Amino acid sequence: MKTLLDLGKLIDSLERRCGIKLPREVTEVYLDRDHGLLFIRFSKPDEQEVGEPLCTRTLVTLFTEEKTGKVTPLEIIGISDLLEELSEESSG
Repeated sequence: MKTLLDLGKLIDSLERRCGIKLPREVTEVYLDRDHGLLFIRFSKPDEQEVGEPLCTRTLVTLFTEEKTGKVTPLEIIGISDLLEELSEESSG
């Protein structure tokens, strides 16, 4: 895994790949290299959150507020695999 991760580029790539729009303001980022987990929080939820997997081979879950649909966090399990998946797509 690269030591530097460009969150903006990652968010742009996920938007293109999945046809979604993600917030640009990030309030928290957590990277667990041992488990390949990347957690990006865009905002704290005011209501109950629900998670939905995105259309990637790698497990990426987008959480939104159940009532409003407001995007809260994004959780990626297998960040190295996702970066490879997205780079294959952009070069292919």
